[in-house]
Amino acid sequence: MKIEKNTVIKLKLFLGTLAPTKRINDNENYWKLIGEKGKVIDVREINDGRVLVLFDKNLDEFRVENHNPIKNSLWIKKTDLEVK
Repeated sequence: MKIEKNTVIKLKLFLGTLAPTKRINDNENYWKLIGEKGKVIDVREINDGRVLVLFDKNLDEFRVENHNPIKNSLWIKKTDLEVK
């Protein structure tokens, strides 16, 4: 799968699964974002193959931690993404 800057994606998994494998706080439940679309805005891979994804929706609506310098963006594993 070729992922470049501005590639349109859909989140198909988070951390390789469809649901958390252990109990987590609601503000850390990024699995709520599965199915959401966005685009890759930084292809520098960090932390085991993650790229920076800017989601189309406001992440505050999902009540998840959203503390990256660019609002509504998260570092997501490339293997969790589906190219649209």
